Amino acid sequence: MSDKKGLKRKDLYDLVWSKPLTTIAKELNFDAYNLRKICKQQNIPLPQSGHWQKIKHNKKISKTIFPVDVEKDKTIILFLDENGHVAYNPPGKVKSKLKTEIETNKELSLKVPDKLSKPHKYTIATKEYHKAVKIRNKSRNWSMKIDDTNVLSISVSDSLFPRALRFMDTLVKVIEKRGYSFNTSNRTEIVIHDQTYNIRLTEKNRRVKLETNRSWDEFDLVPTGNLCLKLDRSYPIKEWSDTKTTVLEDKLADILVWIELKAKEDKERQIENAIRREKQEKTRQKEEELRKQKEQELSKFKELLSMATRWHKAEYLRNFIKELENNDLKLQFQNEVIEDTIQWAKEKADWYDPLIEKEDTLLEDVDRESLTMKSRRNW
Repeated sequence: MSDKKGLKRKDLYDLVWSKPLTTIAKELNFDAYNLRKICKQQNIPLPQSGHWQKIKHNKKISKTIFPVDVEKDKTIILFLDENGHVAYNPPGKVKSKLKTEIETNKELSLKVPDKLSKPHKYTIATKEYHKAVKIRNKSRNWSMKIDDTNVLSISVSDSLFPRALRFMDTLVKVIEKRGYSFNTSNRTEIVIHDQTYNIRLTEKNRRVKLETNRSWDEFDLVPTGNLCLKLDRSYPIKEWSDTKTTVLEDKLADILVWIELKAKEDKERQIENAIRREKQEKTRQKEEELRKQKEQELSKFKELLSMATRWHKAEYLRNFIKELENNDLKLQFQNEVIEDTIQWAKEKADWYDPLIEKEDTLLEDVDRESLTMKSRRNW
């Protein structure tokens, strides 16, 4: 890696040829789809399908040479955070422009107040809900019904709850001011560009070892007083927390930028996937139609061949009948002499001939192809 802050084209090329893309994505806390997309955009060749299986079984492989680009090779294309993970929206013009737009928007109030002012209906509902929960827990009246309509997902200690409520109240108002919406039917969800993300405000805990006489270790979770906003149902899972130098309230602009860019990225991926599925479906339909045409063609040919075979056999019979006529002979089947042999034989040839198929009462239940009795369900 040529730069501690991130990867350049050659760095990423070396990385994708050193291990599978899915493995790299996990290590960077990134998703393989976007990693593949970046490689395509940067003209970085990737191993073909089956490459790693060949290596596993010590088979011969070929490696595509790195395409040098003097200008592009100077630029970092993947930025890394302090943990070596990819910053989902790396510093750049798009992110900077959006953050500036949000921070300079006078209609947005990014400052979390010290006291609630004109609380949102979700905030009011959440406050009442937590008050009711405390009453129920204190009275131990577990049959008490509590209305959870419009309740925001907040899970913090009582001492931290007022601050958490003010933060969520500000976040909800800002999100709606940006033209997006919330859904609180089952969980707290933000809906942006038709993309839905589950959001939770929690309190960071630390594990504390308990002193016991048991032979195994036991731990307890102790609240730290640090707020943490988590965005579930997204990849990678994202969270923002209080740190030693910054509180969560100061990260509202960064939170908005990340969510909006993530939603835009996911929307583009959704459209790409829809287009790809449509192409796949069209290809499948064409293949299915071709398969049906082939089956129909084969079926028609078999039918033609069968008719030709029957016709040939019928002509064979007629030639045999001519010999009977010339010799004035009678046929004998199963020790029974057929009277009017010639006429009988001609009728049977006409019954069998696919170009005539003369009706025969006694043979109406016989299949002309196999010369066997038809099954009852076909009668």
